[in-house]
Amino acid sequence: MVKVDILMATYNGELYVKSQILSLQAQTFQNWRLLIHDDGSTDNTISILKQIASTDSRIVILEDTTKFGNAAENFTYLLNFSNAEYLMYCDQDDIWFDNKIECQLQAISKKNNKIPQVVYSNSYVWIPEEGIKGLATLTFPKKINQLLFLNSGMQGCSAIFNGVMRELLVSYKGKLAMHDHLLHLSAICLGEVEYLEAKLMLYRNHEKNVTGATSVSTMDVSRILKNTNFPVVDRHHYEAIFDFYQAFKAKLEMRDQMKVKIYLEMVDYCFFKKLFLVLKEDYQLFGSKLRLLSKITLRSYIN
Repeated sequence: MVKVDILMATYNGELYVKSQILSLQAQTFQNWRLLIHDDGSTDNTISILKQIASTDSRIVILEDTTKFGNAAENFTYLLNFSNAEYLMYCDQDDIWFDNKIECQLQAISKKNNKIPQVVYSNSYVWIPEEGIKGLATLTFPKKINQLLFLNSGMQGCSAIFNGVMRELLVSYKGKLAMHDHLLHLSAICLGEVEYLEAKLMLYRNHEKNVTGATSVSTMDVSRILKNTNFPVVDRHHYEAIFDFYQAFKAKLEMRDQMKVKIYLEMVDYCFFKKLFLVLKEDYQLFGSKLRLLSKITLRSYIN
């Protein structure tokens, strides 16, 4: 039978982690294993996890002295302990709908799993005190020119990926912006990606989110006018893309190789050449060249 490993990186999640695990236990697909690595919680997270694990043999807590201080490295560390056909990242504070694994597994199992594959779903932004506030994901890049300027990737917790992708991710030793950014880059450049229209979880929005609050109006150009303190290119993502390019350049199709190379070089170009290259290379932000051009015009380029 097909096996799925769910990878959960925890840190001070005592308020939410039990609810998340209960939503995993309620899944219609039950042949999963939950691998958990805690990053040095100072609250009751570990005791809660141990209590739940004592009643469910599918839950494995990896206890060691390894600490990272960030979710990205904690998640990628967990990859080393999986040998399943399919894997899923899982945040500690969301709620999965009961058909999430089944729906995504059904989709990815139809793919050519001899190459890296990722299947994403969407989710609802959920503020418990206020209810559902919109969708967590508002753009679905299929080409590298649509991804480079996002300063993010699709939510890792919305993905299922195969063992071939796991091997690729484990082989990468460069800088990380986030684990899901690396997954999305790898899917678009080195494998295949599919987006399901289904909304399969509640993305809990609160002040302690590692990735921050998710806006339900990200596609609104007016946000570009309001948030001029944020640069066009986040340096952490730029450096991660640079290292990704160095690591996998030989495996990239020539078209994608050139798109990434020009993106990396644009930091040194003048304002007008940047605008020209956006038009020439069809770089986009949320599916729009105009939105990206506006951002370049109104904000500093990188910091």
